[in-house]
Amino acid sequence: MTRPDNTRFAAGVDIGGSHVSSTVVDLLTGELMSSPLATPVDCTAPATEILDAWARNIRQTVATSALPVGQVGMAFPGPFDYERGISLIDGVQKFDRIWGLDVAASLRDRLAGCGCGPLRLRFVNDAAAFALGECLGGATRDTDRVVALTLGTGVGSGFVADRRLVERGDTVPAHGWVYHLPFEDGIADDAFSTRWFRRRWHYLTGETIAGARDAARRAEEGDRTARRLFEEYGTRLGAFAAPLVERFGGRTLLLGGNIARAWELFGPALGERLAA
Repeated sequence: MTRPDNTRFAAGVDIGGSHVSSTVVDLLTGELMSSPLATPVDCTAPATEILDAWARNIRQTVATSALPVGQVGMAFPGPFDYERGISLIDGVQKFDRIWGLDVAASLRDRLAGCGCGPLRLRFVNDAAAFALGECLGGATRDTDRVVALTLGTGVGSGFVADRRLVERGDTVPAHGWVYHLPFEDGIADDAFSTRWFRRRWHYLTGETIAGARDAARRAEEGDRTARRLFEEYGTRLGAFAAPLVERFGGRTLLLGGNIARAWELFGPALGERLAA
């Protein structure tokens, strides 16, 4: 049995703190039907500017595919009311201006006419989507219990057992979210996002850097302070992740997000801490 054309193709959208990326997916075969399109987005901009940027990206992806797209699936950072499509993000220096906004209705208006009939929007936690995707067909497809952390402008998380997301129960935090969990003198979102790199670098040197990417470049160029910074980051991340992995019975810790690109700089320290 085949799907009607207007339900067969969907736009898959990843909302990040610094970008929006989208592609069209054939839901029958799982095939990507267009090249992923990434567009920079200022997460501190006014709500209208953010929503317009997201909508332009999605419309361009749908138009390029020339396919009858009838659905849009959006991977969105939390906290977020994923059933109603309302942002609950506040006080984390990203998307503060869309707090309380009905993102679903706002985007549906902006996307009217770009697909085949009324568009159906569905929202899912971005880190959970990353975790599930890797378990279904990616790096951890042969692993039965996975703890995933995404590291970037914030800290996302996902727990997967037997290819299913685990969002409640004694083995995971509520909703499977870790961003708000206490660590040191604050919360995980402040301790492991790019904000930590800025704060820590300024404390150590009195200088200002843009974030983790800037610190990684300096480390790769041989800056000893930058290298120590990443070693410290890895050790601290291991201290935070170890009890999460143990409590869940995880066999793999999966990392994503832009900071994970600097794995070679902090991975060894993280591994040592997890093995301790």
